[in-house]
Amino acid sequence: MSPVEDKKRPISPPILENDVHKKQNTNESAPTPVLTPVLAPVLASASESKSTPVEQKQKKQPKVHKRKYKSKEVDQTSPLGVLQHEIKEILTSHGLSEDEISNDMNSILNSEEAQARNHRIVSNVKIESLTSNGDGLALIPHPEESKKHQVCIVPFGLPGDVVTIKVFKSHPLYVESDLMEIEATSSFRDDSLINCRYFGKCSGCQYQNVEYSHQLKFKRETIVNAYKFFAPVLSTTDGALPSVRDTEPSPLQYSYRTKLTPHFNVPYKKNFVLEYRPNVGFGSKGRPTWRKDVDIPDGSILDIEECSIGTPIINQGMTNERKRFEKEFKKYKKGATILLREDTNVASKNEKFELKEASTDENDVISSIEVDLEGEDKKLIKTCVTKSRQIVTEYINGYTFEFSAGEFFQNNNSILPAVTNYVKSNLAIANSKEGEPNYLVDAYCGSGLFSITCSDNVSKVIGVEVSADSVKFAERNAKSNNIQNAQFIVGKAEQIFGSIDTPCNRTSVILDPPRKGCDEVFLNQLSDYHPAKIVYISCNVHSQARDVEWFLNNTKNGKEYYVESIKGFDFFPQTHHVESVAVLSLRETT
Repeated sequence: MSPVEDKKRPISPPILENDVHKKQNTNESAPTPVLTPVLAPVLASASESKSTPVEQKQKKQPKVHKRKYKSKEVDQTSPLGVLQHEIKEILTSHGLSEDEISNDMNSILNSEEAQARNHRIVSNVKIESLTSNGDGLALIPHPEESKKHQVCIVPFGLPGDVVTIKVFKSHPLYVESDLMEIEATSSFRDDSLINCRYFGKCSGCQYQNVEYSHQLKFKRETIVNAYKFFAPVLSTTDGALPSVRDTEPSPLQYSYRTKLTPHFNVPYKKNFVLEYRPNVGFGSKGRPTWRKDVDIPDGSILDIEECSIGTPIINQGMTNERKRFEKEFKKYKKGATILLREDTNVASKNEKFELKEASTDENDVISSIEVDLEGEDKKLIKTCVTKSRQIVTEYINGYTFEFSAGEFFQNNNSILPAVTNYVKSNLAIANSKEGEPNYLVDAYCGSGLFSITCSDNVSKVIGVEVSADSVKFAERNAKSNNIQNAQFIVGKAEQIFGSIDTPCNRTSVILDPPRKGCDEVFLNQLSDYHPAKIVYISCNVHSQARDVEWFLNNTKNGKEYYVESIKGFDFFPQTHHVESVAVLSLRETT
């Protein structure tokens, strides 16, 4: 391992920028003053009498600066925000209060003895549940008080496991640990399923040792908990929420991811020159002594040569770029991220297709993979693009989409036909008469994925997006797919429905916001627009649950809607991630 990567994980918690102290503020002893020949006799003479101001100054003890724990503001629907609810859940199940699991952070931060007592090895630890982040959650004895406990996060621990752990970091209401050894295995655990040498130390996957059917159940439970935590009124009102449907499986469980972003760090030092190639890969997650056949990593970034959930061409691109970096790493003065994005071009089977700019091998030949489309006289030619502004193409269910390589687009194209078909099937407006027009508004349309794939069973589609660049791509994609009934507009966030003139009672709305979800301004606008149906697609089911509850209970027309269905889609097998589709419909009036 190179010196660049030889880093230790921080003690708990890491020192914040405003907590860095200057030398004069530390508790180290002040240096002994050196007396010049002129001053020495004078001070010696003065010592026979009462202490002088100079002596008093010398005797003054340096000020001891104690570190203080400073809590950070947490987004409630982020993993750390969700963890607060998961901790309350485990406390309730054991009849414990927060005081009975709290940690004295000031003592841990300022006492090596307290750190040693808290950051220790603990055996016979039973994993009780999973967090939404895919980590095990357990209760362990408190090291300071015999009647207290600690809530402990155990990466790669599964419910029912009995394990040995090493606690390495403390927080006010929980501690973090590494999984050291499996003493008794959970019924969910099957380590023979693991097919990646990095599993257990890479932060990318959590469930490679879990049967896929169980992974889908875990993800359904994540959605159930999200509504319990973030839609408590709906969850406790009889009939307000439907049962969460089974999670839709991904057709591909490995080799599905069409975008990866490995990265590397360079020490921030003036005139620093790299002598050793730094690790290139993804964040390290654990110290997997429980996996006897793998090396324990050093540093915050794990060196990754291949990724089992990346597509074949993405892994070929990773090989190419790692070899290039091996020759060029000394040129870098700071860390960077390498973009690997799959680019798919459609051609006839006998056509000689000229490849666009893409990742090349050591002979400077563009790497490519050809895939024949079953039952069609077409083939897909796949390359790996590394420039964020380069335009790439994605092929989904007979449609092609162009967008900038660095921009957002769904990263598992194998499941997209199932998702778009499901969304399309839920746009129908109840009690519609034959021949009656119906409309679709795609409120976060991006480059037009749902607008275009759902256009063939509506009279007109209006895609709205705050990004002018995305609207240009959406218009371009509609034209290339011969979609005649789609219109795209740049909408201002404060009046996103201002340019829409379709009759609300004949209009369905698709929402596919970023992870943070929708703000209250947008939800009020949506309620005022009063569409017949809303299909809310989310990569963060927690913000979705929060938004659905707020929309129904706090907006002008929210009470007129009900939640028709909730269903998860497994965009990222082997990981904890799950996407959710919630369908809201207007209540029928008599």
